[in-house]
Amino acid sequence: MRRVLILITLSVTTLGFAKQTGSDIPLTTYLADVDATNTAYYVQSDGSGAYQNGVASVSSILVANGYNHIVDGDGRLDLSSSTSRTVRISFEQANAVQPGDPEYTAPANPPYWGTEYRAVRMENKCTLENHDMLTMKPGDTFTCITLIRFPPATSTTYYRLDMGNFVSEPEAQEAQVHCNSADSGGCNDWFIDPVPVVNPDGSTSPGQTRARLNLVHTIGNTGYTDEGDFYLTFHIHVTRP
Repeated sequence: MRRVLILITLSVTTLGFAKQTGSDIPLTTYLADVDATNTAYYVQSDGSGAYQNGVASVSSILVANGYNHIVDGDGRLDLSSSTSRTVRISFEQANAVQPGDPEYTAPANPPYWGTEYRAVRMENKCTLENHDMLTMKPGDTFTCITLIRFPPATSTTYYRLDMGNFVSEPEAQEAQVHCNSADSGGCNDWFIDPVPVVNPDGSTSPGQTRARLNLVHTIGNTGYTDEGDFYLTFHIHVTRP
């Protein structure tokens, strides 16, 4: 039986948003298409190069208004206003969490099977957990709730892949954010990846992030239909600017 979760919409004050005391900081976002073994990621670019803030109606920013009174601590790539830039996302039986898996929650029911180009809104919710992408120092690493929102399925619904326990989804896993370099303004180069796998010999291998696919209902109090879980692979490189 598919589960529908109904949540009461919280006010901005309740969620602990900061008053906007600064401005959004422009970023450039790069999505890799394949890993070191030439295996395609489940989340890829559209093949048209970097996503630059303000180019082709792309919004690629550190968001001025974060949670817990943290300013410019969350990254966002928003393609919802662009008519030419998208992200490729794949839903396959190979990356769907299947019955019998201890993390299985509902039948996998994506909006499509295979790979499609979607004008997504992708964002990290680092400040929700008191993490700040801007103030990271080179070598710093933490994990963040990360969301990928799809265009509306109808006028009152849209799909969203939730990486991390954002709305009562404890099986979902967060993405890892790593700072590569910094200047006087803070961190200026990040990698965003699944948490690596630590092998028995102490070496690491690329990981995969388990995400809950929700169908989000926007009429009245926000409701969520569980459309199953999927393992996602990706490599995102973000720079300032």
